[in-house]
Amino acid sequence: MADVIPVLKGLIGSFGASLFFALLFHIPRRCLISASLTGMAGYGVYMGFLALWHSAIGANFIGALVVAVIAEALARRKKAPAVIFSLMGIVPLVPGAGLYRTMLALVLKDYADAMSIGVETMLVAAGIALAIATVTVLARIVHYHE
Repeated sequence: MADVIPVLKGLIGSFGASLFFALLFHIPRRCLISASLTGMAGYGVYMGFLALWHSAIGANFIGALVVAVIAEALARRKKAPAVIFSLMGIVPLVPGAGLYRTMLALVLKDYADAMSIGVETMLVAAGIALAIATVTVLARIVHYHE
């Protein structure tokens, strides 16, 4: 039971983060809950794969793939742009802590740590971008041939 509490906190926090970013960006009210659930689903997948693989890069990639697939499906269902759902969905996956730790290491002149953390952070960001681009391109190809 003790292991469930941090997972629930992470899921609730990711839902809240996605919801508040959605409110900040003034997305349509009919899309608020769906976009927030997309962020929660992506973060849940990320946490699961992080526990299995112990690789933030791979877990973020898989989480972003799930977000992108859900975003494309919701875009058709809600008749709204997919970017609404994918943007809110990746908010919990953005490597903000890695960016902060990289800058902190640079300020402290710990260049080896800055390089190590910075490279991992950039790979995480690239993985998120690659996942979303891959699903978006595949969705356009499938939609074009329908």
